[in-house]
Amino acid sequence: MPQVIPVVLGAVASNFVSGVVGGGIIGAIVGGVVGSAVVSFTAPLFAPKPKQPKFAAPSVTSIANGSRGRTEMVNQPITAHRIIYGEVRVSGPLVFTHSRPVSASDTKLDMLHWVIVLAAHEVESIGDILFNDEVVALDGNGDATAEPYKRDSTVYASIYKHLGDVDQSADQVLIDNSGGQWTAAHRLRDLAYIHTQLRYDEKAYAGGTPNISAIVKGRKVYDPRTTLTVWSDNAALCVLDYLISDIGLGASIDEVDVNSFIAAANICDEVVATLDGTEKRYTCNGVVDLTDNPRDILENMLGSCAGFLVHTGGKWHLQVGAYSPPLKTFDESFLRDAVIMRPHRSKRQLFNGVKGAFVSPTHNWQSTDYPAVTSVVYVTEDKGEEIFSTLDFSFTTSHTMAQRIAKIALEQVRRQRQIQYPANLAGFQVAAGNTIAVDLPRFGINGLPCRISNWQMVEDMGVDLTFEEDGSSVYAFVQSDLKSIGDAPQVVVPNNQSVPPHEPNNVTATAGDDFITISWDAITESDFRYVEIFEKTTDTPTPEIDAARILEVYDNSFTRNLLAGNEVRYYWLRAVDRYGNKSSFAGPVQATTTGNQTVVLVLE
Repeated sequence: MPQVIPVVLGAVASNFVSGVVGGGIIGAIVGGVVGSAVVSFTAPLFAPKPKQPKFAAPSVTSIANGSRGRTEMVNQPITAHRIIYGEVRVSGPLVFTHSRPVSASDTKLDMLHWVIVLAAHEVESIGDILFNDEVVALDGNGDATAEPYKRDSTVYASIYKHLGDVDQSADQVLIDNSGGQWTAAHRLRDLAYIHTQLRYDEKAYAGGTPNISAIVKGRKVYDPRTTLTVWSDNAALCVLDYLISDIGLGASIDEVDVNSFIAAANICDEVVATLDGTEKRYTCNGVVDLTDNPRDILENMLGSCAGFLVHTGGKWHLQVGAYSPPLKTFDESFLRDAVIMRPHRSKRQLFNGVKGAFVSPTHNWQSTDYPAVTSVVYVTEDKGEEIFSTLDFSFTTSHTMAQRIAKIALEQVRRQRQIQYPANLAGFQVAAGNTIAVDLPRFGINGLPCRISNWQMVEDMGVDLTFEEDGSSVYAFVQSDLKSIGDAPQVVVPNNQSVPPHEPNNVTATAGDDFITISWDAITESDFRYVEIFEKTTDTPTPEIDAARILEVYDNSFTRNLLAGNEVRYYWLRAVDRYGNKSSFAGPVQATTTGNQTVVLVLE
C-alpha cells in the first residue's frame, strides 16, 4: 500500500497542475486555485460586478446589460467584437459611411450608404430589419416595398445582407457607388454585416436618419452529440462554444469533459410546459461583448440554464438546472478532521423572492420585468418580511423560462445548510459540481443530498470539500407556478453597471419616547440592493466622513431603539445597487425622542 499512494497522488496532482497553471484568459479564471474553479449562475446575487479596467473602452453590452445597447448603432473609432448566440435583435458599429448624388446629373448628396457590422463571425441568417422599432418590409432584392420607404415607384431604403462566411465577396452595390472608396478587397470576411442604402426623403425620414437593427440568428456551434457545427440556441452548446472558440476562451476540446456537456445539452433540449404550450427547458439567446470580463460573460451565459461550470482536473465540466442523483455517500468514516456546519445563511445573503428582467421579443427586444418569484412559506419563515434579490437574464427571451430559473435560484438559496467536510483520500473520488449524499447522525443529517461547491486538495493526504444543501425539489416546478407577464409589463431601462441608483425619496423621521423611526419611499429599481443608514448627534455636510454608518436596510423603513429621552439624532440615507454603485445622500432628517428616561449600560 505505501508504494501505491505516491503513484495515485502523483497522477491526481499532475491533472490539477494543468488546470491551475493555465495562462491567458483561462488562467485569469482558474489561476491560483489548487483544486477547482467554479462559475455559477447565482454569483451575481451575492457579489457586485467588478468595475471595468481603466484601459478598457466602455462595453455596450455591459453598460446596457445586453439589451438596449446591443440594438443601437455605434459610431466610434474603436469598438469591441461581439459574439451572437441564439436569436436576438442587434445592431453594431458603423464602420463605413458615404454620401453621393442620386445620379451623375445631381449635385445634392441625397444618397447615404452605411455599413453596420453585426457580429465578428459568420451567422446563420439575418432576418427582419428594423428602422427604430418598426420592421421594414423588403423584397428579395433588399428593396423596401411599403411606405414610407417606397412611394410610387421610388425606393428610399435598400438593405444588403452579408452573413460573414470566410469566402464572402465585397458588396457589389457599394463598389459601384462609392467612387472607389469601397473596393473588391473590402470583403469583411468572418464579419456579418448589413449595407444600408438610404435615399433622402422628408416624409420617409421626417425624424432624421433611423437607428437600424436586425433580427439575427447567430453563431453556428459545435454539437458533440452529432459532431456537426450548426446553428443552435441550446444553452449548453453555446457555453461550450464560448469555451473552445478562438474568439472565446480558446480552450481545446481535450480540456472539456465532453460527456458532461452532452448530458447538459440533452437536458436543455427537454420540452417543458408553459402557461399555454411548451418550450425547451433552456435556451441561450444573447450577445457577448469581448471586452467584458470572461467570468462575467460565463455567469451571464450560465444564467440562461441555471448552470454550474467547474474547471477541475484540467477539464471544464458543466451542469445545468436539473437534479442529479447522489454519486456517493459521505459519512464519518471518510473524515480526517472535524466537520464544520453552518446551518443558516447570513441575513445579507438570504431572501424570499427573486425579481429581475429578461429580453422580451414581444416588446421590441427590450429588457422587461418578468413576474417576481416568491414563496409564501419563505416569507412566513422571515416573519412576514418580503426580501427580494435581483437576478437579470440577458440571455433569456422567455418570461416563463426566466421564472423557472429564478425559482431554482430561490430554492438553492433557501437550502441554507453548508458543510465544511475535511475528507481523506475518498475525496479524490468526487469533484466540484457532483451531487453526493451526507450521513452525519450527530448533526441530525441522514442521506441529505448536497452539491459539492468547492474541492480543495491539501497537503495532509486529503481533500477539503464544501457541501451545499441540494435536493430534487430545488429543480421541480409545475405549470401553476408560472405567472402571466400581463398585457402591460414594465419595460425597464437595463441595469447600468456604472450608473448609481437614485437616492431615497420622501425620507421622514418620527420620534417616540425612546425610539426614532425612519421611513422612505420603496425603491423599485431592478438592481437595487439595500439602503445605508448614517447617524450623528449633530448636523454635518460630510456624513460619509463624520457620521456613523449603522445599518443596511433591505426594506423602506427602520426603527432606532434604546435611545435616551430628549435625544437628538440626524440621519442620512443612500441607496446601493448590486454592482456596488452608491447614490448621493438623502437627508439629513432629524428627530428628538420625547421621553425623559436615561440609558443605563450594564457591563458584565
